[in-house]
Amino acid sequence: MDSVLYNPATWVLAQGRVLVWVLVLMRMTGLMASLPGIGQERIPVVMRAALAILMSFVIAPVVPVPKALPSGIWDGVGFLATELAAGVLMGLMVAWIMDAVAFAGYLMDAQMGFSFVQIVDPGTSQSVSVSGAVLLQLTLLFLFISGLHHTMILALVESYRILPIGQGMPLKAPEIVAVTGMIMVKGIQLAAPVLLTLFLVDVLQGVSAKFMPQLQLIQLTFPLKIALGLVVVGYIMRELGPWLRPMMEAAPLEALKLIHP
Repeated sequence: MDSVLYNPATWVLAQGRVLVWVLVLMRMTGLMASLPGIGQERIPVVMRAALAILMSFVIAPVVPVPKALPSGIWDGVGFLATELAAGVLMGLMVAWIMDAVAFAGYLMDAQMGFSFVQIVDPGTSQSVSVSGAVLLQLTLLFLFISGLHHTMILALVESYRILPIGQGMPLKAPEIVAVTGMIMVKGIQLAAPVLLTLFLVDVLQGVSAKFMPQLQLIQLTFPLKIALGLVVVGYIMRELGPWLRPMMEAAPLEALKLIHP
């Protein structure tokens, strides 16, 4: 036993495994911080930290020790920053879905007349629109029902084959810009039924005002737009699951493509 403890190779191996665990913890922390639901403020920091540490203990044994270990403090900082950035980018591939839904809710409320009504989202502690808050809670529920949080953790394990520890992060600015553009595209797509319906109401209002200028059509159509908008939003909630499923299924693969060298 003493010969094993005094063997320098034992301590070199132990040092390498501890370093791998720290680097795995950094990548897991980045994923947990940017992943919707798990990384939100509604979950205490202690629980989020404990979950990241526990998952790192589970994943670290299957991650190979890098061939080149950090030789100094600045090399170590570079390794940590690379691992943190990889985890954050993977989590953002799910976060953009939530942002698209929030953007759609803002567009809906702007047309229905709810844009001046803001409530505080308990998950982010930020002001959001009424429709956006409801759709965000449903989206978060679908995220956990679909098991996407489990799939993203499995994708993080797979990411060590695509982006091993110690390899630099690829700079894929066009892909990141494309993801940002998809927030607007998907948000407009989700809000399109409400936007088109209320656009037709505005057209009918303009035509009616031409023939009956004495009527206060703005006051008459205001509750009508709210009622029609809420009816269409109810239909959107019914179809929200099938609309979200393809994006949630593609999120792990797109996250791996984003960090692929």
